[in-house]
Amino acid sequence: MVQYSVIFIWICFVRLMETNSRNIPENIKVQNVSVVQNIESFLENHSTLSVIPLQKQSKSSHLWALRYMLGIKVENDYLLAQLADASDYPAKKNVSVDLLYTEKGVTGDILTYIEIDTLQDTQEGNAHVVSGGIGQGSIHIVLEAKQTERFSYNAHFYGRKTLKLMT
Repeated sequence: MVQYSVIFIWICFVRLMETNSRNIPENIKVQNVSVVQNIESFLENHSTLSVIPLQKQSKSSHLWALRYMLGIKVENDYLLAQLADASDYPAKKNVSVDLLYTEKGVTGDILTYIEIDTLQDTQEGNAHVVSGGIGQGSIHIVLEAKQTERFSYNAHFYGRKTLKLMT
């Protein structure tokens, strides 16, 4: 298991080095991760939310590497925030994680592209936007993995600044 953690950390480091921005700006507020145990119950309790599925790519190996993407990344986009975590469980279980990005202040950061890489035991999983989204200053994504003993994710939120007029 240590081997997979080292590989994941190395991948995160390489991805960070590929980006135009190496530091998360001070104006960014990344909220704590909260766990959604059941997406159906979550949606029942938040009936005003509309769910938007993210596109998924997968690669087969001992662990499945899945990539979820939303939006289009263009040349002038920069890294707004990065969230990552890894967990091991004693038995297979369904895992759900809330990923939240919220713009802090009136900086005018607008989300343009989101990329989430996961490593897990199966290719069964999903990612859904439950609020906010591309073209907005915030987003709430529910990330799920089914029947896994290992789960790690690395989420990148890209965007650009737009001019906000003060009134």
